[in-house]
Amino acid sequence: MTRPPTSSRTDKGTRGFDLDLHVAFAQALPREQALAVLAAAEGFTVDLYARHDEPGAPVPSARLTGPLRDPDALRAVLAAWLHGEARTVEVGLHGYLRSSTGQTEWVPWRRNVVLPRTEVARVLFEEGVKYVLE
Repeated sequence: MTRPPTSSRTDKGTRGFDLDLHVAFAQALPREQALAVLAAAEGFTVDLYARHDEPGAPVPSARLTGPLRDPDALRAVLAAWLHGEARTVEVGLHGYLRSSTGQTEWVPWRRNVVLPRTEVARVLFEEGVKYVLE
């Protein structure tokens, strides 16, 4: 008797890999300017890191998350940021576990790879590998 295929989905939710990208700006930017710079990477959720106790405080860094659609287009965006507004970029496909209530737990990175800022082409978007471009 043939058994039906087993699902990788668990009762507690889903798991997988999403792009996790941190941009540290060379100089803190006004909120509108930071969003304009980050708009080049379309389709990601953007979290700006700025002081919450100071409305209008400049934004020193940001985090973008979501599915990786076009690696070559994203490499071009990373290269442009590193030639302009970004001091460092950390990027990779980060493992996650998402509960049925929507709570996301990020899995630790398997490996870190540090590259010079000029070597964006070497970013391979391997699952569980974080690339640090500085």
